[in-house]
Amino acid sequence: MDIKIKLNMKKTASSGKKLFSLLLLFAIWVTTYAQQNPGLHIKTIKNPDNTVDFYYEKEAAGSFIVRLNFSKLENSETKSVPLLNVTANSGFLFKLKPLDKTKKVDFFYDYSITLGYLNPVLDPAVTYALPFEKGKKVKIYCSTRPGISPEKWKRYVVYSANQDSVFGMRKGVVVDIRTLTRFDKDETTQETKKALLKEIVVEHADGTFASYTGIDEKSIAVKVGETIDLHSYIGIMDGFRAGRYILTFDIFYHESDEKNDRGNLVTVNPNFLTQNGVEKLESKKEYVVSYN
Repeated sequence: MDIKIKLNMKKTASSGKKLFSLLLLFAIWVTTYAQQNPGLHIKTIKNPDNTVDFYYEKEAAGSFIVRLNFSKLENSETKSVPLLNVTANSGFLFKLKPLDKTKKVDFFYDYSITLGYLNPVLDPAVTYALPFEKGKKVKIYCSTRPGISPEKWKRYVVYSANQDSVFGMRKGVVVDIRTLTRFDKDETTQETKKALLKEIVVEHADGTFASYTGIDEKSIAVKVGETIDLHSYIGIMDGFRAGRYILTFDIFYHESDEKNDRGNLVTVNPNFLTQNGVEKLESKKEYVVSYN
């Protein structure tokens, strides 16, 4: 989810123009807040010492990466602002200080937000549970991307003849329930068919996220903003293809990248608890679900 908002803070020559500017700014702010409603709103406060404080209010669940772009920034010690992690419902972002303290800072900016947390500190000792009923035997397949190391991008895939129940791999907060589009090509007819899949995204305390893709929409038992525990029931498998149900899952986070405003999406190769104890999952191997 990427959303961009533009705001203008501008000096004018006359009092009439100042009043018009303030009214216009207010109109822009109200329109932005009510119509676009991105889930995160930034506001500024001008101080008597000509500094400017930036604050935020967040309505949406989960953490966000915030990027501010200044198309105009005059009389400011700060020339640019790095990407920011926002986690609380509201708070202080940063302060602009004037170079000439007798004059105001003149600026024009927009901002964009992305669901995520940039550069989290990961604990390699964290252990996940496979997202199925305890005692169930599952065969894991690993899906990778050409040109990207499996250490950077890997998803786990499970096929089943039944609509098995899906459970949480780790405690976290549900931050998104969205619809993904998949295109399948029939090997016999060569026709391409579109399939809609439900993905549930859960944020963990350390800034990582779990994705569960292929959940039957009517069975979804969680909602955005809800905290789920390890092995909480989420729903049942969907994603039916070639006579089998499919669930795809992975754990990911965002890693900073100068070329990408959102950072690179990197998947984790975590520890899972199985019948063998704590181990890494390997493709085309069978495991028995266990959880503590």
